[in-house]
Amino acid sequence: MISEGLAFPLGLVTLVFQIGGIYFAIKAVMISRTPQASIAWGLALIIFPYLAIPLFLIFGESRFSGYAMAGTGEVPQLDAALKRVQEGIAGFQTTFPPKYRDADQLAKNLRGLPVIAGNQARLLIDGGQAFPVIFEAIASAREYAVVQFYIIHDDGVGRELKKRLLAAAKRGVRCWVLYDKVGAKGLPDSYVDELVLAGVHVQAFVTNRQFGRRFQMNFRNHRKLVIVDGRVAFVGGLNIGDEYMGLGPLGAWRDTHLQIEGPAAVAFQVSFLEDWYYATRTVPDLPVVPVRGGNEDVLIFASGPSEPWGITPAVYCEIIHDVRERIWIASPYFVPDPMLRGALAHAALRGVDVRIILPQGIDHLLPWLSSFSYYPQMLAAGVKIWRYQPGFMHQKVMLADNDLAIVGSVNLDYRSFMLNFELAAAVRDEGFAREVERMFEADFARSEPEDLTRFEKGSFFFRLKCRLSALMSPEQ
Repeated sequence: MISEGLAFPLGLVTLVFQIGGIYFAIKAVMISRTPQASIAWGLALIIFPYLAIPLFLIFGESRFSGYAMAGTGEVPQLDAALKRVQEGIAGFQTTFPPKYRDADQLAKNLRGLPVIAGNQARLLIDGGQAFPVIFEAIASAREYAVVQFYIIHDDGVGRELKKRLLAAAKRGVRCWVLYDKVGAKGLPDSYVDELVLAGVHVQAFVTNRQFGRRFQMNFRNHRKLVIVDGRVAFVGGLNIGDEYMGLGPLGAWRDTHLQIEGPAAVAFQVSFLEDWYYATRTVPDLPVVPVRGGNEDVLIFASGPSEPWGITPAVYCEIIHDVRERIWIASPYFVPDPMLRGALAHAALRGVDVRIILPQGIDHLLPWLSSFSYYPQMLAAGVKIWRYQPGFMHQKVMLADNDLAIVGSVNLDYRSFMLNFELAAAVRDEGFAREVERMFEADFARSEPEDLTRFEKGSFFFRLKCRLSALMSPEQ
C-alpha cells in the first residue's frame, strides 16, 4: 500500500507523463513523414508515456534543421562555391539518354548539378582492394585531400589513414577530415589531437546540437567520401575500420567502393562543403580545376533529411521505372518505403528481371526482421531475393539494364531515404555496367535464393516481431 506521503508526488508524476504523452503524440502526428510513424508514435506516447517519451526525445524527429544547402541563398559562401563548380564543369555538362532523362533532370533541378561527361570510373571490390588505392591517392596529393567517413576507428586501418594524412600535411598538403559523431563515437581524442597538431582540419558532424534537440540521435551523416586535388574521388560503402577488412565479429566483409577520375571529382566537393559548413560555420576554399579522365558520364546526388524533396528516392524510383530488362540491387537492408516498393513491384510485373541481394548475417536486428514483412508483396510481383552467405554483405549497388549503375552509401531502407545524409554516383557506360554485372554474377554465385513464403510460413510470434519492427521502420 502506498503511503499518503507518496501518493501525491506519484500522482503528480503520473499526470505529468500523461499530459506529456498527449503533447508529444500531437507533435509526432504533426512532424512524422509517414502515416505508420504517426500512428506508432502517437499510440505509444499515449499508452506507454513513461517509455515512449524518452524514446521519442532520442529518435522522434524526422526533419533536420540548421543545415544549409548550396544554391538556396541561405549562405552566400556556399552559393558561390556551387557556382564555381557549375562554371568549372560547364564544358563537361551532358545529359543521360532519353530513357533516364527524368532522373538526371530531377537531380539537376533539386541540387543544381548536371550529368558530367569525361570521367573514368573503377570498381573497388572489398576493403583489400579499396583501401590501398585510397591511401595511395592521399599519398600522391599535392594540394589538398578531403576525407569524410561515417565511421573512423583507431585500429589498423584507421591508423594507416592517420599515417597517410600526417605525411600529406607534412608535405604542405591541406587536409580536412569529417566524421559522424554517432558513427565514430569510440574514436579517442588522442587520434584527433595528433592530426590537429599536424595541421589537419578535423571535425565531428554532430546532429543534435540544436536547442531542444540535445537528446536526438535519429540522424546520421552516413556519407563516405575522399577527394584528392579535385582529380580523383572515392565514394561507396566502406568506412574506416578493421571490420571492413573482414577482421570484425561478422567475419568476411563484402563491400564495394567506386573510384572516379575526372571532372565529377570536383562536383563531389559541394556536398562536403555543405557538411563542413554545418559542422564549423566555415567554407574551405577548394580549387575547381576539372580535368578529363575518360569517356564515362556520371551523375552525383547527395541527399539528406534537410531537403523538402528527397533526391535519393526521386533518382532511384525514376531509374527503376525507366528500365526495360533488369534491376539488380545489393543492399545490407531491405526496408523500402511505399514508393520504392511500388517501383520495384511494377518493374517486375512488366517483365523486368528484379533481383535483390541481402546478407544472410545480421548486424542490426530490427531492419533484418522488417525485411520479411515485405516478402508477400515481392513474391506476388515476381521480385526475386537472394541471401549472400559468407560473412556479411554491406555493399550498396544498383545495376539498371546494361548501361547504368549506381554505387554509393545508400541502403534500401527508410533511414537512407529519409533520415541519413547520403552520397552516391550513377555511372552511365556500357563497359562499366558489364564490370558491375560480372561483380553481381560472382555475388549471386555466393548467394542462395530466398524462400519468399518464409514470412507467411513463420510462427505467429515471428510474424508479429516482423510486423512490429516494420511498424517502426521509419525510425530504425
